[in-house]
Amino acid sequence: MRFPLHNHPTGYTPDVNYLGSINALAVMEIIRVLGPISRAELARQSHFKPAALTGLTRYLLDEGLVVECEEPRTTPSSGRPSRLLRINSASKSVLGIDIEPDHLRIAVTDLGGAILNYRQILCDRQQAPERTFELIRSITRDMGAEQGAIVRVGASCAGLLNEPAGVVLSSTNLPGWKNVPVRQWLEEMFQVPVDIGRSIHLAAWAEHWFREESEGGKTLVVTLRTGVGFALVDHGTVYQGRDRFDGELGHTLIDANGSRCECGRRGCLETFISPASMTARIVAKIRQGRGKSMAPLVDAGLEVDPEMIYRMAREGDPDCRDIVGDVVHYIGIGIGNMINLLNPDRVVICGAIEVVDEELLIALRREIRQQCLPQSWQNLDVRLSKHAERSALLGAAVRAAQNYINSVVQPHYCA
Repeated sequence: MRFPLHNHPTGYTPDVNYLGSINALAVMEIIRVLGPISRAELARQSHFKPAALTGLTRYLLDEGLVVECEEPRTTPSSGRPSRLLRINSASKSVLGIDIEPDHLRIAVTDLGGAILNYRQILCDRQQAPERTFELIRSITRDMGAEQGAIVRVGASCAGLLNEPAGVVLSSTNLPGWKNVPVRQWLEEMFQVPVDIGRSIHLAAWAEHWFREESEGGKTLVVTLRTGVGFALVDHGTVYQGRDRFDGELGHTLIDANGSRCECGRRGCLETFISPASMTARIVAKIRQGRGKSMAPLVDAGLEVDPEMIYRMAREGDPDCRDIVGDVVHYIGIGIGNMINLLNPDRVVICGAIEVVDEELLIALRREIRQQCLPQSWQNLDVRLSKHAERSALLGAAVRAAQNYINSVVQPHYCA
């Protein structure tokens, strides 16, 4: 298995201290992915000389980042059990926050990304950002994630970000968010370092972090949230465009004469598959005398959401099946275009997919295959993320965990 090292800053000449920190982080990554792991296997995977590896593992053990455990046995043995190395995930806790237009998700996790405490609430996308941060303060206090309980915070945000400054510049789906100092507000709230990133990049990072040992190469991550985004993970690196603004699959053009999108243009992919467009279509069918199964709900003033439409489609409602069929068709077009452009090894679909069953996934695979060139489809794995709508949240948390580990390792070697 290949474990790429981190790139050093442009123009920086590595010295022994810098290389020491890089080597320690590389050993940590091998232990994280393959652990519990023996020292002999760690040596084979890392290719470090015994003396160097001994020093690196001793340092990681002394810092409490790695611990020893006994090798489990399936049969009795008189010999002494082997000592294995694993990440000490439970040593510290981090906080992940996912700020989506219609949802706020918060989780306390360990350093390995395991969720220890989780909350999710519905939000009004029209509310002021100050209100969102009041909710964050209230929810985290209730969760016990106050000052002193966590070592770092990671936040996932939608829209255009200035990541180095920690500021959300604007967001199509959050009209009140203009130049919001997310990092500053969260650091004042929790008194620990804060990392922020775009939700699509963090969802992709989560898929890489929780990957199977055999999953290398290129992974195309597609998120179906309030909008539709994609990111490419290429051998452990998440592609980011200029100013980190990329992946706007939902704003690729499908029909130049189509409906107006929230971005101001016409015929974007989002206008065909977004939750708002699905709801609008069922309301239009009711006005045309169709959609009889949904009509009582609309007449009673109840909100019709996509999950309801998916459920009715599974139960055989013809109007809902038409809508879901169109959604699958247009998602297939969007993903097929990306596959033909990038030719990845796999496609992972995450986001609001808790309503997607196996039948729908089969239909989506069929549609994507029709949109792909034969060679692009060959040996391509298309699957759902096991994290569903929590991918961006977990990405925020594990990036915070990784940066905490970096902050522990690097001062030792770079002092």
